[in-house]
Amino acid sequence: MRQKLCRRLEDLEKISAAAAAQRERMKPRDRGILDELIAKAEAWHAVPENQAWLAAQPPDYLYHRVQSLKAQLAEIANGRSRSVHQGGY
Repeated sequence: MRQKLCRRLEDLEKISAAAAAQRERMKPRDRGILDELIAKAEAWHAVPENQAWLAAQPPDYLYHRVQSLKAQLAEIANGRSRSVHQGGY
């Protein structure tokens, strides 16, 4: 039992180290993508019609939209993209 536990911990440490290395390799690319998304969001929000539409939305609507987006991003981050399993968003 103890050997299994030690072996499993060693495996998890290797997986964790590999994931950390992958995150380090992805940082520059991810930062560029994030900067691009921020620029698009700021450009969208700069349009007065979009500001008026956003202000007219009930808080529950926006809350559910944000929760849905978070869920989609979590699926993608965990390697379970809906686009693969369900034919797209």
